[in-house]
Amino acid sequence: MENKNPHELSKEQLKLSEEYSRYCGEQASFIKKRAEYFTQNREKHKSDTATDRAYDITEDGIREAIVNLKLKALSKQITAIKTHLEVLANEAKGLY
Repeated sequence: MENKNPHELSKEQLKLSEEYSRYCGEQASFIKKRAEYFTQNREKHKSDTATDRAYDITEDGIREAIVNLKLKALSKQITAIKTHLEVLANEAKGLY
């Protein structure tokens, strides 16, 4: 990120934001799958928490956890780029 100009950083931020949006759409489908799993399997478990944990070890549950981690990472990257752009803007204004 150090050697990129503001235009390149803005393009990277846009790319990451688009990727973030795609993962959010995927996350929405997991919410539906989790609810369906819960209604179909709740009686097989002693508690709501046990049902959630059982879902967490399914393929969809693992994929959901991965998507959540990717969303967190993308969010941090987008924030870092925003901060870097602000610093570059302030440097251009002579504030640093």
